[in-house]
Amino acid sequence: MRHPTFSHSHLFRSRAAGTLSALLLLLARATMAADGNPPCEPAGGFTPICGVVAPEDLVRAPQDGQIIFGQMENPGGIYLLYTREPRVEPLFAAATRDIEPTPGWGSADCPAPATALHAHGIDLHRLPDGRWRLLAVNHAGRESVEFFELTYRDETPTLVWRGCTEAPDDGNFNDVAGLADGGFLVTHMGSRSRGTWEAILARLGVRTGVVYHWRQDRGFSEVPGTASRFPNGLILSADQQTLYLNEYFGKRVLAIDWRSGERLGEARVEKPDNLSWTRDGQLLVASHHAGLLALARSLDQAPETVSLLPYSILAIDPVTMATRTLFRHEGSPMGAGTVALDVGDRLYIGSYRGDRIVHTALPE
Repeated sequence: MRHPTFSHSHLFRSRAAGTLSALLLLLARATMAADGNPPCEPAGGFTPICGVVAPEDLVRAPQDGQIIFGQMENPGGIYLLYTREPRVEPLFAAATRDIEPTPGWGSADCPAPATALHAHGIDLHRLPDGRWRLLAVNHAGRESVEFFELTYRDETPTLVWRGCTEAPDDGNFNDVAGLADGGFLVTHMGSRSRGTWEAILARLGVRTGVVYHWRQDRGFSEVPGTASRFPNGLILSADQQTLYLNEYFGKRVLAIDWRSGERLGEARVEKPDNLSWTRDGQLLVASHHAGLLALARSLDQAPETVSLLPYSILAIDPVTMATRTLFRHEGSPMGAGTVALDVGDRLYIGSYRGDRIVHTALPE
């Protein structure tokens, strides 16, 4: 491939564009609301839905026009977004120790959460018996995967806690994908007690984490071929044979036969976060463009404070692993997108920080 040459005029234009972007970002910050967030109003083709906290992951609900999401920070919980109104309703906030686990749903000795549920990655899937199971990575009080059953009466959903399983010692989970046999796959980013140092090591090229396979009769075991630099989002193919894994600091999305560990392909994506399936069978991935220091600063800010860091949403062909950038965004009304989900003719985007979900027209 022939590399382009850069003239002084090209460099000047690049610098001018960078200066303009910086000025626009400063302008966006100058017009923020009194609470430090951009106004909760449309900007740049994006429409915010406010009143939430750190909606890090989104999944499509069985009923049209509904999205399930978790809040990764206080007050935590799992919620339902009715996109047509729009309106947000709680599905699960916190349980009590009085709820007994349901046999076959998680570890027999894992009690119900007594504190707020800080939901990171979530996954909704249908079991062979027809029931809907929602799995949620939880960081509040313990590091765990929580099991829920989603039911509907008419069009009204109910989410019931059924069980859980706690992470291995020093586990640091991110995302989860359910299996038809009742088990699941979950990403372990690296040592929880050395989180910042693990991120630095991953940035320097060290494989810090793996994907775990959990089965009720065997517990956790490492999935072959998944040792990677801060593994983040993951998702399974419809036949559950191929695992798509985001290697955040490795800057790639891997396709893996997770039973054998065989690498089937990869796509180069800068700092890929979460994955979702589009209705027409493409993968959507959120990609971050900020440096490690800027990311660390955004994680230190108040959970309800919107991050304006740049991100992109890309589409990936799951067979060829060819990528296509749908858009890149920075600034108001929200940056640092972690997940994109197509519902109707709109694309809904969550983040690990802030008080909002945003949506925009689905790119052609």
